[in-house]
Amino acid sequence: MKKLIILSLILFSGQLLFAQMLSIGVKAGYEAASGYNEMKDLNLSSNVVNELKSGFANGVQVGGWMRIGAKQLYLQPEVLFDFKKASQTVYVDNTPLQSSFKSNTIEVPVLLGYKLIDLKVLNLHVTTGPRFILNAGSSMTQTNSWGSFSSSLTQQVKSGNWGWQFGAGFDILALSINVDYCHYFSPATSFTLNGQTFSTSNSGHVIFLSLGWRLF
Repeated sequence: MKKLIILSLILFSGQLLFAQMLSIGVKAGYEAASGYNEMKDLNLSSNVVNELKSGFANGVQVGGWMRIGAKQLYLQPEVLFDFKKASQTVYVDNTPLQSSFKSNTIEVPVLLGYKLIDLKVLNLHVTTGPRFILNAGSSMTQTNSWGSFSSSLTQQVKSGNWGWQFGAGFDILALSINVDYCHYFSPATSFTLNGQTFSTSNSGHVIFLSLGWRLF
């Protein structure tokens, strides 16, 4: 009987410790991206693709997060569904071709967080880590300006890319408010012109503003 009581106390203490080290929640937010798909000065076959300029992209993201860790240092993996849209201008032989780019992705940040201030009802924290992006149905829509290039110039969305994220935020009770910045290290798309394929640059910059709620 005594052993059973001791074992029960150990299991109960372990559950309390695990509960203190694990939090799960949901989040949603707004994002603004610049330079998402860009490239310059590429000579392809008989045509010269001078430049691809991407307009300012707006989007939203929704998903969930998990925090695993001790009092101040923790690991926070997230799974987010991301939707954004931007205008594009492709210059071929200095002729502007207009299009729109719609990005639908599943994004998985794996963040290391540190609480700078940790009070009972409020904490201030910073985070950093890689952000992995998986294509989930992104596409480009051409306009009438493409003319004869509508069949010879095509855009392909890559299955995945990645970047590095930095952020800061604070928690008030169950509410979490965060601002994050991500720089992409690999291109999101490629183009094919007259059978020759080339990638866009990796100069994407994204800012996220999000609200989260801790479920438990």
